[in-house]
Parts: sequence; structure tokens; C-alpha cells
Amino acid sequence: MRLINVLFIVLIAFVLMSVGYVYMGNTTVLGQDIQLWSGASVRVSSLLVGAFLLGFVLNLLYTGIMEFTRFVKGINASAATRAGKRLSSLLAEARDLLSHGLPGHARQVLESVLRERGDHEAASLLMGEALVKLGDYDAAVKHLEGCAAAHPAAIEFQYLLADALIAARNPEAATVLLKRVAGDNPKQALRALRKLRTLHMDAGRWEEALDVHKRLVSRFGKEVNSPERAQGTALQYQVGLTKVEADLYKEAAQIFQQILKEDTTFVPAYLSLGRCMILQDQEVQGLEIWQEGFRTTGEGALLQEVEDYFIQSGKPEEGLAVLRRIAATSEFATTAKFFLGKMLYRLEILDEALVLFQEVRAQVVYSPILFFFMAKIHSRRGRMEQALNEYRQLLRNLGILRQRFECSVCGQKTPDYVDRCEACGSWNSSHFMFKENELPELHLRPETGPWVGMI
Repeated sequence: MRLINVLFIVLIAFVLMSVGYVYMGNTTVLGQDIQLWSGASVRVSSLLVGAFLLGFVLNLLYTGIMEFTRFVKGINASAATRAGKRLSSLLAEARDLLSHGLPGHARQVLESVLRERGDHEAASLLMGEALVKLGDYDAAVKHLEGCAAAHPAAIEFQYLLADALIAARNPEAATVLLKRVAGDNPKQALRALRKLRTLHMDAGRWEEALDVHKRLVSRFGKEVNSPERAQGTALQYQVGLTKVEADLYKEAAQIFQQILKEDTTFVPAYLSLGRCMILQDQEVQGLEIWQEGFRTTGEGALLQEVEDYFIQSGKPEEGLAVLRRIAATSEFATTAKFFLGKMLYRLEILDEALVLFQEVRAQVVYSPILFFFMAKIHSRRGRMEQALNEYRQLLRNLGILRQRFECSVCGQKTPDYVDRCEACGSWNSSHFMFKENELPELHLRPETGPWVGMI
């Protein structure tokens, strides 16, 4: 019984006592008649008792109604709780099935939930995920489009719909959807912008991808880490390459210069900027850019570019002069001397190349190609013992003699047979590295390099 009812009963008892006290002192007054209307009268005492009884009955009736209503609500709440627990259990089962790679079974469970609660958001979302994993992309798109329309505030439906559209090979529709999501939900657009950037990258729309990346960094700077920020440089570089492909060398050069202002260690920008300058008949500036890149980064690819350019343009003497100057002045002298020796080897100036390689050898720990060149030179000069020694060092560098078994699943190489691959955990996958009847015909390798056919 509620407190208010108890208080009301106490109040009634107090009133009765008061009435009794008043009655004892006012017997004459209470015994008089009161005329209600013509021909109808009632004693004062009877009127007071009737009023009290009416109030008491009304209170009991109200209390009974309230208690009955509370009882009915309790029954309904218990039923709803039981139904909710059952649905939660089914959803948990569906999630487990999806996580264990059983989307078909998960779909059956979710269909039973949606037959009972067609508007259940969590079940609808899991159903979309199950359809995508089953490969039924058209059904997934149709289902998620309906869910997105029915629950416009639930952004997860739109993200999953974008994934379904991509899986259904309709990236254009996914792009439109993600643009709308990013525009309608600017504070929740981090995932949308990331997905949109990836779509543009996959389609080769580098300028659009760069624009999305800039929006992402400006809006969500705290959530974007350093490696992701660095994608901006890569995207900017790709935009420059599209300018090169369109023969817009001047515009491309400006982009590469901007990249190098922001990141002086970005080797591809040095390579491409030098090429752009040479293709604009500014050979001196292009060569200086490659040399500046090597002075800054010590990356051998820049010297390889110098070597290829001079050999393929028919000016090997000039190339040797440039490499000699770099080898004499660079702080990365070991790398520079190696590339100078390699160019000498290509030009058949073998003795001078060997001197450089022997000088470099004392400075390096690992370089199979260095020992290969030295072995070839000794062999060409008839010094077979020295050649064999270099080939032995080459094999030790490559580790070929130590890696005799290979995993057929992941390709992990081991010196001894193992029951189970340590890399991928596969059993019975270790095989001796020995193949028959798979030797390709040998062909002379044509001259390659970025300058073949361009000069």
C-alpha cells in the first residue's frame, strides 16, 4: 500500500475522532433536519456520515484501480523483458556465427528476429553484414537502402551500404553516398572521408583523393596520425605524375618542387623533378636536382638514374665525369663509388671498376651484387680462384645454402625440415626446394630504364 493511502486512512481516523468529539458536544444541532429540496430532508448527522462513507469508498476504489493497473504493467514489463532477453540472445548468436564465418546460419537467425521485430536496428544491420559476406550484394544493397531510409539518423546503415555498393562493383554510387554522408554529418565524417579517399585512390582520381585528404586533416587533425598525414605527400606526388602523363611538365615540376619543400627526403619527387627538367630541355638543372637528392638522402636510385640517362643518351664519358665528381665529394662516398664502379663495369672498364669494388667491399656488410660484379671481373681476367671466392661470398650473402626448405603456403624458407611452419602455422607444408621441368628459356634482357625511347 502506498504511503499516501496510509496517510489518508490516518487522516480519516482523525476526522472520525474529531466528529465524535463534535457530536458529543453538539447533539442538538446534529439531530436537526436539513431540507435538501422540496419534500426531501436529512438529518445533519446522517449527512456527515454519508459524506465520510462516500469519500472512504472512493478512496478504496481508486486504490484498487491503481493496484490493478500496476499489476497489469508488471506483467507486460515481464513479458517485454523476457522477449528482449530472447532477442538479445539471438543477436549474440548471430554475431558469433558471423565472426566464425557462418553468414548463412546467421542470416536464418536474423530472419526470425526480423519477422518478429521488423524495425530492429541491430538485427537489420547484422542482416546487411551477413548478406554482404554471403556475396548476395544486390540483396544487401536493397536491404540496406530500405534500412537507411527507415533510420536516417543511424549512420552505420549508410557506411555498410557504401561497402555493399563497392562489393557490388558500383563504386560510383558508393562515392555519391559517402559524399552525402560527409556533407550531412560533418562532425561524424571521419570514416566517410577515409572511405571516400580510398575510392578515389582506387579509381586513380588523385586530385579528388588529395582534396578529400586535405579536408580530413583539417577537420580531424587530432585523429590523423603521422603515417596517415604522410599520405598527403604521396597523393600530391601522384597528382604530379598525372601532369607528366599529360605532358604538362611545367605544372608537374611545380608540384614536385612543393613536395620537396615540405619533405626533403621524398626520393620519388627528386627523380620525377629531374626528369621533368630534362624533358623541358633543362639538362643541367635536371642533373643538379638528382645530385642534390643524393646529397640529401644518400639514395642510390638517384645515381642509377644518372647512370641510365647518360648511357642511354649516348654520353657515357659525361656520366663517368659526373659520378667521379660525386664519389670524390659526397659524404655517401661508399654508395657513390659503388655506382661509379658499376658504370665502369657496364662500359667494360673492368680493372678500374674492380679497384673501386675492392675499396667498397671493406665498407659493406651485405651486397650480393657487389660480389657478383667482382666475381665476373675476376672470371673475365682468368683469375678463377678469386672468382670462386667471390661467388662463395655471394652465396653466403644470399643465404641460399642455408635455406633449403620452403613452406608451400606462405613461402617461408628454413634451413631444415619443420613439421609446422613458424610463420603461418601450417602443418605438413615444408618441402625441399627442388623443382623439375620448370626452367624457362633464357633470353637476352633488353636495355631498360626510364630514358629508353624518350631521348
